[in-house]
Amino acid sequence: MRAVLLIAVNFVREQRWPIFVLLLWVLLLAFLGLVTDIRHSRDDLLFLFKQVVAYVLVFSIFFGGSAIYNERRSRRILAVLAKAVGRSQYLAGLILGVTFASVIYCFSLGLTGSWTLGQAGFPVGRVWVFMVALIAACTLAGTIALTFSTFLNPFFAAGATAAVLALPALAAHAIAAGWAYLIPVYPIAVILMESSFEKAGVVPWFLVLWAVLETAMFWGLAARIFSRVDVVVAVD
Repeated sequence: MRAVLLIAVNFVREQRWPIFVLLLWVLLLAFLGLVTDIRHSRDDLLFLFKQVVAYVLVFSIFFGGSAIYNERRSRRILAVLAKAVGRSQYLAGLILGVTFASVIYCFSLGLTGSWTLGQAGFPVGRVWVFMVALIAACTLAGTIALTFSTFLNPFFAAGATAAVLALPALAAHAIAAGWAYLIPVYPIAVILMESSFEKAGVVPWFLVLWAVLETAMFWGLAARIFSRVDVVVAVD
């Protein structure tokens, strides 16, 4: 467990600049909450809040899709695996790192959203439920990207992840609405994006639990694929 935690912490340290860039959007939301009349600008603030939510999901996909590539390119992966760290543990550390990064984003966004949106009449408790659901969705999205990155480069891994995440939406429109829950990232994102001051969305807890379960499933799949990958071969 200690090795997994160290890998996760190192991952967050390596991604400190992308994390910082995204946190600037959270600071922008806080700044607008200070300089604007919240009651009259609440729709604009909610729009910016949703925009940051979308950025967090996108960043999580790129974090997961580029993690192995960056480690192989720097040859750091060889040093880690040489220290009696199993490949499944290594992947678990990267997934935990994506989760840590998501927690940093979501905690900051939750604090800022509670202050700005809460003053405008949005339920503060609902903001934090959204953040918990968003962390679960980001971790799942990042894990799916990580799974594809075991045999694809970051660009194609991100594209494949986007295609997989779009499948529930396509199936829900073409077959039946229940297919939207095939991969819970889509329904969680829809609930968050469609929320308003007049009708704050409700995220069913089974979606969060389902996202956690699917994260474990994709981690197992990624570990199985990664066990057959030659990490000694350098990448460009």
